[in-house]
Amino acid sequence: MKTKRDIIRIPLFSELKEPDNYDVYVYGTEQLEGKQQDTFTKALNRYLDYYGINVRELSLLSGLSKSGIYYYFSGKRHVTYDSLCAVCIALRLHPMRQKHLFCKSHLMMPADDPYPSTRDIILRSFLAACAFKEEYIVIACNDSLIEKGCKPISALTSAKEERTE
Repeated sequence: MKTKRDIIRIPLFSELKEPDNYDVYVYGTEQLEGKQQDTFTKALNRYLDYYGINVRELSLLSGLSKSGIYYYFSGKRHVTYDSLCAVCIALRLHPMRQKHLFCKSHLMMPADDPYPSTRDIILRSFLAACAFKEEYIVIACNDSLIEKGCKPISALTSAKEERTE
């Protein structure tokens, strides 16, 4: 039986055309001024457009609520650490794009601390591999976190995954 998540598939980085220009790929421009004026919302919109994903689909892939995602887009709420990890893994963002979103949201990437927690090590491994390996998805990340006694990054787990006919 296929899941809703299986219907929406983000391609791996290796399945995509190599970017002609990594500045444009990450920041949307080569110009320094444009890079500096980029915001979390602009970057996330650009990445969603790149994959042809809407908020409903991002919600299904990440396990985040649609209303929460809309709040991030409107600027009414700052993205949380867990939500940002879920978005990056769900969209299979390249590590350069992940780093840009973390920077624009003023959050540290997991395991940047000199003494990272088990949770941060798990998150960092999923962030590092999600763009390159099929099995590195939010459900697997949450299941790994729960297995180690850690809080998941979203409500999406293999036990709660919605099924389609």
